[in-house]
Amino acid sequence: MDGLWVDIGIGIGELIYTFFIVFAMNFAVDKGLPQDISRKIVHMWAGGLVIFWFFYTTDWGKYIFMLTPAIWVFLLIFTALTKDENDPTVKSMTRTGNPKELLLGVMFFPLMLIILTFIGYRTFAGVAAVASVGFGDGIAPIVGKYYGKHKYRLLGRTKSIEGSLFVFLATFIAAILLGFVFFGDFYLLESLLAAIIAAMLEAVSPRDVDNFIVPLGVWAILRFL
Repeated sequence: MDGLWVDIGIGIGELIYTFFIVFAMNFAVDKGLPQDISRKIVHMWAGGLVIFWFFYTTDWGKYIFMLTPAIWVFLLIFTALTKDENDPTVKSMTRTGNPKELLLGVMFFPLMLIILTFIGYRTFAGVAAVASVGFGDGIAPIVGKYYGKHKYRLLGRTKSIEGSLFVFLATFIAAILLGFVFFGDFYLLESLLAAIIAAMLEAVSPRDVDNFIVPLGVWAILRFL
């Protein structure tokens, strides 16, 4: 029973972690940080939630972890339908300040975390999948928008070589580091494969649904290879 109370405390800390970055980015946006950058910082910070997988101590931890993304699904729906552009969540998580954006790719991220926790909890495939969307797909739009000089088009979407390269690099580095920290192994080949798959899927995924396609594709390849 003591372990369960410990896990409940960890779950509360996990929830506080997510609220902290939203309000921090709201403050930063008020001070002039562009919303598209704020949105992706939140994206990458949310990817860091995978670390909490390894804090829980009981079998209930898997389900306690999922409460935070589930709460955010509810909050995003509520905010999108009832709030305006001045709401902290809207400011920090949307591209344009339109609350309805929260019902698209933003909401898909916590849904994806719930799915990956069901199927990939405390496995390297699950960790690499979250790394691919949290860090790889998180940094790509920023690099592409501000530093992407070499453009290409796939399936009607314009991408940059620089952005795709950073999907690869960020996924590769994050997967290696997380693999070593939590499993005591660098998983070099698996991390390389995850990075390649993430870069390829991010390049061809339609807008918003990449939060599903990229991580689930990475998980499936690593899980069943």
